[in-house]
Amino acid sequence: MTDLASTRVLLVDGSQLITEGLRISLHRTHCFRVVGIAHTVADAARCLRSVAVDLVVTDFDVPGAGPLRTVRDTAQLRPSARVVVLSNADSPSWARAALDAGAVAYLLKTSPVAELLPLIAAAVRGAPATIDARVGSLARLPARMPPPAALAQLSAREFDVLAEMAKGMDNARIAQRLFISNDTVKTHVKAILRKLGARDRAHAVAMVLGESSEAFVTT
Repeated sequence: MTDLASTRVLLVDGSQLITEGLRISLHRTHCFRVVGIAHTVADAARCLRSVAVDLVVTDFDVPGAGPLRTVRDTAQLRPSARVVVLSNADSPSWARAALDAGAVAYLLKTSPVAELLPLIAAAVRGAPATIDARVGSLARLPARMPPPAALAQLSAREFDVLAEMAKGMDNARIAQRLFISNDTVKTHVKAILRKLGARDRAHAVAMVLGESSEAFVTT
């Protein structure tokens, strides 16, 4: 599709401020028609069932279900629609998970609007898969990662804990940084290992970052 003015857009994000800002910017710059706005996964699914859309711009982790649920819902309910993921995380593993789930672009919310809009327009025009330049190279990721379905099972908080694990933080530091208890961290770590099918925390990090397990704290 190349006629941007006829592009029907669904915006999905837990923040009303973000969806409204995108709505205004997309209309003013490219005359996109925003035909739906959703703040939860359930609302997004209802929109996808009831309204024809050409483009879905969605957060990586929308309230109401695991990460990437809206990407997968779009692939099922509106397979011809293109999906752009907006995220706060400059994570290569998250970017690959988004593309594997069916997104055509993984962009960062922290990017200036003037940079985001051309990339979104390019996605509509059928550009190859796009990843924000500030996201680390996917080349260093292992060829075999946990399947997107496994990553998508992680809650937003479990992703936070996994990110801290990848920085080499032990449970006490993770608890301090995320303002949660040590017991809560342990619960999240156990859930992460179970959902990813990892042997231990070092293995879980290595699975998604492709680093030697010796580089990470294992206690």
